[in-house]
Amino acid sequence: MKSIILGTALIIAATPVLAQDAYELDPSHTQVVFSVDRFGFTTIFGSFMEAGGTVLLDTENPENSSVNAQVETASVFLGHPTRDQHVAGQHWLNAEAHPQLTFDSTRVSVTGENTAEVTGMLTLWGEAREVTFDVTLNQLGTDPATQRQAAGFTLTGTIDRSAWGHTTASALVGSEIGIRIEALAHLREDQ
Repeated sequence: MKSIILGTALIIAATPVLAQDAYELDPSHTQVVFSVDRFGFTTIFGSFMEAGGTVLLDTENPENSSVNAQVETASVFLGHPTRDQHVAGQHWLNAEAHPQLTFDSTRVSVTGENTAEVTGMLTLWGEAREVTFDVTLNQLGTDPATQRQAAGFTLTGTIDRSAWGHTTASALVGSEIGIRIEALAHLREDQ
């Protein structure tokens, strides 16, 4: 999902920066949040505490930009230790067999001055499916804390877990999973 996260970085391509620059997601300032309906009574929110990835930006031809992102499935956090273990377990994320969610972009479609649709392959439970996320570039410039070139962006979208054949408790727990990623990426120091 954070992989999902991970698709957000491509919006940076829609904004003027140095062509062909490589940005690294900052794990300490990137939040991957998801939501799912529970029994129709409440919406449960969770997050992944460990995510990373690389964004390659082509400002001359933003559609040539790309992103590769990863989320550690065992880092799932839902605010309750028993639930965390359950969701990371065999019947849900199966973190032992599938330690990462990944997102590899295949297409960037610029939709506005600071927005884009980023399409790519999201790998969950060991299977890849094509998904598209909406991405907004929030700010591009010098990070006041690090004095490094940085980009901040927001990714939003929805995936249907049944597209991966995941139907555990589908009569009780929603199939649609909302995703929101707030991400900060820094220009790689070797640039």
